[in-house]
Amino acid sequence: MLPKTANESTFFVDAMLGNIARKLRLSGYDSEYLADIDDNKLIDSAKKENRVVVSSDEELIKKTKKLGMKSIYVTKKEEIEQFFEIISSINLKRIQINGTVARCPKCNSLTELVDKNTVKEKTAQLVIKLNDKFWRCKGCNQIYWEGTHIKNLQSFVGKINERLQ
Repeated sequence: MLPKTANESTFFVDAMLGNIARKLRLSGYDSEYLADIDDNKLIDSAKKENRVVVSSDEELIKKTKKLGMKSIYVTKKEEIEQFFEIISSINLKRIQINGTVARCPKCNSLTELVDKNTVKEKTAQLVIKLNDKFWRCKGCNQIYWEGTHIKNLQSFVGKINERLQ
């Protein structure tokens, strides 16, 4: 299990909600996600690591409830509504997506701010020119920056935060 940040819920997101897992990671939440894990292994791992199971699979949620585990049943079809269901159930007041809080969307490891000069050889020159801050995943060494994709996700998060107020 990866280190938690202060007062953080940790999740195990089932295969049906991969985009949600990615957004939780980018919001700084430790969110395990495996596309090809069966329900029993998911339950065993989540129980062992004390993770909240997030699923749109009603049968999986029933199993977790029987075992006394924390879980969130996602019933909505729209992604923004699904995300809102999750954050509402853990009583978040506000969320954010930026390089400072994000976990790696690929491997779920923590990221760290790195000097721009250390990524010049591994990153396109235009990206280097247009961005000042870069982060490296401590697990897989992937390099990240706050490009257009993050700005679009920040818009997504802005809509959620409006509803939380």
